[in-house]
Parts: sequence; structure tokens; C-alpha cells
Amino acid sequence: MMKQIKRFPGRCAQVILGVNSAYHESAAAIAIDGCVIAAVEEERFSGCKHGKPLRVDSAHYLPVEAINYCLKEAGVTWQDLDAVAYSLDPSLRQRQACIGSEGRYDNFGHPLGESMFQRSLARVPKMLRSHTNAKLHFVPHHVCHAWYALGTSSFEQAAVLVMDGIGEGASVSLGRGNRRQLQMQRQSLFPHSVGLAWEKVARFLGLTEYDACKVMALAGLDSAPPSNALADHMQWCEERLVVDPQIFDLEHPGDYSGLEQWFGCSRKVAAQDTAIRIRIAVTLQRSTEEVLLAIANDLHKQTGEPALVYAGGVALNCRANAELAARGPFSKIHIGPAAHDAGTAVGAAWHVYTGITKLPVPGHASAEVAGWGPIPGIAFLGRAKGWQRKRMSGLLTTVARWLTEGEVIGWLDGRCEFGPRALGRRSLLASPLSRDVVERVNQLKGRYWFEPLALAVPRERAEELFDIPVAGHGLTPYMLITVRPRPAWHERLAHLLHADGTVRLQTVNREDHPRFHALLLEIERLNDIPLLINTSFNPRGRPMPATITQALPLADALGIRYIVVDGECWSKARQDIAVHTATAVPDQRPELVFAG
Repeated sequence: MMKQIKRFPGRCAQVILGVNSAYHESAAAIAIDGCVIAAVEEERFSGCKHGKPLRVDSAHYLPVEAINYCLKEAGVTWQDLDAVAYSLDPSLRQRQACIGSEGRYDNFGHPLGESMFQRSLARVPKMLRSHTNAKLHFVPHHVCHAWYALGTSSFEQAAVLVMDGIGEGASVSLGRGNRRQLQMQRQSLFPHSVGLAWEKVARFLGLTEYDACKVMALAGLDSAPPSNALADHMQWCEERLVVDPQIFDLEHPGDYSGLEQWFGCSRKVAAQDTAIRIRIAVTLQRSTEEVLLAIANDLHKQTGEPALVYAGGVALNCRANAELAARGPFSKIHIGPAAHDAGTAVGAAWHVYTGITKLPVPGHASAEVAGWGPIPGIAFLGRAKGWQRKRMSGLLTTVARWLTEGEVIGWLDGRCEFGPRALGRRSLLASPLSRDVVERVNQLKGRYWFEPLALAVPRERAEELFDIPVAGHGLTPYMLITVRPRPAWHERLAHLLHADGTVRLQTVNREDHPRFHALLLEIERLNDIPLLINTSFNPRGRPMPATITQALPLADALGIRYIVVDGECWSKARQDIAVHTATAVPDQRPELVFAG
């Protein structure tokens, strides 16, 4: 039953809480009459990267602080909720899980591991029941991804593609939908999974399962036209995904013998030899691009839709997205900034909303979609440890001068991003003029030397500087595509490009990001180049901050002197700066204490 609530006096409203915590990227979202009021990842509060440890017994580690924030931001209590939507369906998992008898007992897919997973999922309704009488809906994982993609787009109707590691059992889902109704038509199931293949190859190369972006970066170090050596071993064939179990053996995540035999080297050598790492990364990247194009062509043929919405962890692969935009059949493509599992919290809420009300998901401005989290707030000066607030006129001119002089500056502006990319809300900014800027920023953050940096450009100048595929324009606001500079700009930007001549790009809209846009124009006035390097405000292994109170210690860890917070500058004397080595925050289970 819909209730009257304080935020909407005089009328009833449908209040739905969305939750993701089954695997990783724990997050919460709250929607009132389908309008998302707040959505945020748990890591922004807890400091634990990805929100919680990925284990079979952690599905009930709910995003406590994210939920508390969403309730507070919406001005509601647990008693105001009409429904809670959780972005995984335990019964569907039981039907679709590929269960074997080998491997560790506490792994997904092992009979004991799956039993532990189900017991953890069964604790979710019990935990929620002590706070709310609202009905709990378990929503299929790929349905949540699909609704997030549809609802954050501007399309009235589109073809739908979801591709990730695994949902309940599906790794690829195809369909079509509009803002009122979703039809998922076909699926491909585990153990055939592009997302899990990337995780396994990342571990094979001495990285972690969360380092697909680093494998993508390695792939960009080879400027030669890549060949698709895995063409017969990772392909879209007869309307389903086929990933060769003799090579990838995804049912046994700790067995690398197939990869060792195929690539002709041991895991130890693959983790240490840069040339081998690049060759393997290029091979996987090329195969992924060809699979994505084959799926897109099939989906376009089946639906006839000119527009595509795309979600799931694989949708964060900027290089593959560039190929999809340039060579694919769709004239318009949308990928939301939280295309990974965090976005399923929003998608779950929208699925339940449309099911209950039979109404369409309301449209959301791109600025809303980019940032549904907390504002920076006010720092407690007692915790500032040497930081001082600087009051000045002409702030943007001064900041542009500092950047031109080589400073790396923290930039907190408005509500924090929902998703993994810094979009000028919780960013580190640097001038692109210095020839060693990529090396300096990577060293500052504790990143690998081969990781590229992204560029931000005013939207109205983007076409002048960069060659952007027509279908890729919808991907640039969220930094979800790589592009090449126009020939006239190539030489000036050469030191910022990856070896393959590309760069990740964010276009900045004056209406969505007025202060960031104004800073870019000020940079152009000083340097005749309307670009800034934009990377996330965090050292390696730690999440981006939600608030200024969290940002100041991170700034100390990074060793930067200036932070601009909603148009106000904080500074630290140079002698007070001590650069610390970036260290990962250990996984910690969040304390299960809810507000209200």
C-alpha cells in the first residue's frame, strides 16, 4: 500500500529500496514513484573496495551505510517502504547453477559452496524483517542490469544486451524493452562467460579478478593490427556464447593448465614477462570485440531496433565499446555509468516499480544518472590535520594557473558518482601539457606504469579535437569509449595516447557540470587547449571518497596540496605534505547496524 510521506506531502507515493550485495559492488538505491532519489555504492562509506569480500557466505552482508544514506536522503524511514528489491533470485540460481564436485568446497559451483550461498541469501529476508514489513522481491540479476540500462537511457524503446561474468547462471542475455516493459528473449549460460574469462586471464597475468581494466590497458600497448587467434575458442555460434573449456576451464577457476598450454608459458612467466602479458591481453581483447560485434549483429537482426542499451561488467570495456560504435549495426548506444553490479540496485527497484504500478520509468537527466550519491559536505576542522580553507576571488582562474604550473588538484563537485569512473565529481585533475604527466600521476596514485589516463573536454569542442563514431556520442559523457584525436591534434596529444593511438574521453556538458565546464574553458584561455586529465580521486586499492571528511586523508596519502570542494579551495602548506605509499584497505565485513 502506498503511503503519504514527508517529502511528498498531500499525496501518496510508491517507495522502493533497491539492494545489491550478492556478489560484489554492493550498493543501495531508493526510488519514489520511479524517480531515483539516491543511489550509492557501499565502498564510498566503508572504505572497503567493492563493498565487501566476494565469498559464498557474504550475500547477506547488506550495504548498511548505503541503505542508511538512501533512506535519509529520501526523507523516509523503513516503515515508509512499499517494497525492497534484491538483485538476485535464489530460486533461479538453484535451477541455473552449474554444479561440479571438484575444487574448493567454499567456491561458487561446488555443492557445498552453493549450499552456503543459498543459506547466506536466505538470511536476507530475516534481516530485513526486523526493520520493515515491506515485501521483499528477489529479482533476476540480468533483469536488473537490463532495467538499469533502459531506465538511465533517453530511449523510448531499444534492443537490450547484458553481458557479465554471471548472474544466477546466465552470462549473456538478449531482449528488447521500453520504459514500461522488458522482454528478455534469449540467454547464454555458464560455464561459457566472457566476463569470467577476463577474470581468470587477469589472475593468470599476476593481477586480481578485479583488474580487467589493467588487462585492457595492456592490450593497448600493441599498436599492430591484432589477429583473432581465439576466433574458434571464444565465439557467438548458433545464437549462444561458446568459450572453450579446454583453454579457459571456468568451472575450475584455480586450474590454469589450459591457458598455460594454449599460450605456451607458465603462469609464473606470464605474470612477469611484459611482452607475453601484452600478447595475451591483445588476444583476449580482440576476441571480446569480435564476440560483442557478432552478438550485436544477431540482436539487431532479431529486433530491428536502431538503439541499443547495454549493461553488465563487460560493458565497461571501452575499447570493445569503440569497436561496437564504429563497426556495429546500432545507430545509438547507451551504457549507464554504473553498468557493473552496483547499477543492479537501481534496476531492481525499477523492475518492481513497473511491475506494481504498470507505469513507465520516468526519464532522468544525464547529470542525475552520473551522480546520485552524497554531496561533499563540511569538513570538521579538528580532523583536517593541517588543511586550511582558502577564501579567494577568481577561484577557477587560480586553479587553472596551478594546474598549468604542474599541480595535481583534487576536485569534489556536487553529488558523488554512481559507478567506477570519476566524472568530475570526485576527480584528480592535471594539465596535459607536461610530457611526463602520465608517469607522474600514475606514480602519485600507485598505479601500474602502463595504465592510461583519461581526458575531459567541453562537449561542444569534442568533435573538433577527436574522431568520435556517431553511435559513440552517448558513451562519452560517462567515459565509456576510447577515441583517436583528429590529425591536427595528434602531435600535441601524442604523449597522452596509448600505444595504439587512442585515449579514453569524457565530454563535459555545461548544463550537467557547470563548474567543471567553466574550468576547462579557463584552461583553454591560458593554454589554448581545452583539455584536462581526469582520473579518480584515490590511491591504489582504495575507493573514491563520498565526502570532504573522507577526501582529506586520501589527499594526504596522495601528497597533493589543493582540493576544490564545491567551489571552495582547501590547501596545505608544502612543508606539511608527506607522501605515503598507497596501500590497499583490507576487506572488512560492515557492521550490520541500520538507522531508523
